[in-house]
Amino acid sequence: MQLPQELVEISCPICGCDRSVHLFWTKDYVFRVSNQQFGVRKCGNCGAGYLSPRPTAQAMGSYYPEAFYWSWEGAEGTLDWSAIVDKRHAQLIAKAEWLSDLAPGRLLDIGAQKGEFLWFMRQSGWEVQGVEMDSKVPNPGQLPILYGDFLEMDFAGQRFDAVTFWAVLEHVYEPAQFIEKASQLLEPGGRLVVLVTNLDSIQSRYYQADDYPRHLTVFTRSAVKRLCVAHGLAVDCMTTDQRIFGGSLNGGILYLVKRLFGYGRDEAMAEWKQMDDPDLFWCKWRGKNSSLTKIVSRIDRLVTYPLEKLLDQLGFGFILTFSATKLTRKD
Repeated sequence: MQLPQELVEISCPICGCDRSVHLFWTKDYVFRVSNQQFGVRKCGNCGAGYLSPRPTAQAMGSYYPEAFYWSWEGAEGTLDWSAIVDKRHAQLIAKAEWLSDLAPGRLLDIGAQKGEFLWFMRQSGWEVQGVEMDSKVPNPGQLPILYGDFLEMDFAGQRFDAVTFWAVLEHVYEPAQFIEKASQLLEPGGRLVVLVTNLDSIQSRYYQADDYPRHLTVFTRSAVKRLCVAHGLAVDCMTTDQRIFGGSLNGGILYLVKRLFGYGRDEAMAEWKQMDDPDLFWCKWRGKNSSLTKIVSRIDRLVTYPLEKLLDQLGFGFILTFSATKLTRKD
């Protein structure tokens, strides 16, 4: 297959291995920036998933429209700061729980976006610093956020008691280098907390639930452990659940019904992933209201909900969160 000029093939971004298995082709169904096809592969060494062919690093910025940064708030910029943090209150509490057993110290949040987590942790006594790679992201709370390439930043000998990545590593070109630098910035005994998506889930492997092509790497528990060990970190806890970000199993049955009764693959996927009309996939048939589609949607949820909870408990849910400790020299 001849690649468009702006797409490139790569080796595994976790371990560098060239051996891989092609899983499927996908598109940008969420924001529809382009109609190009991207490949998803699984590394034959560490088991991580990754996008290849993918956009070049220079082209990735074009796949992040302004709406990406306001996806929870609706129309761009219409909510004030208090409304933004109020809307994310439950999520912020769930994030903070990963650091709740630590005394307040120095926190570095990488991929800080608008700074909601920084604001929340500062209220709890933490000294906070954020990093955001995209300077287009607004900072309505006027939080201490540095903008630019994290890998190029000089922190002038600063060390942190906690470093967090909330749904960030799947977006970056060099996830292994990000973990390496985060480990260097941690105090011995400091904590790293990371939330990513899980290739070993039905949602990732069969629903294409990752936000392609913005998700460049899809992790597994084995890949996470390998990455941490390589950079002087010991994994303490690893869970799959939906307390911070959703990863519902709902939708698969309705997708199959639509495919069986005339929808093409791209047509069904495009309805499912788009965000402009929430009812388009769940309540309509080719754009028209459908009582039958609504019934199938309800059945879908009733059938998949208990399985979804079971898979989360077994470690096969879509959202994978882990914490790791920076080892001391003696360790």
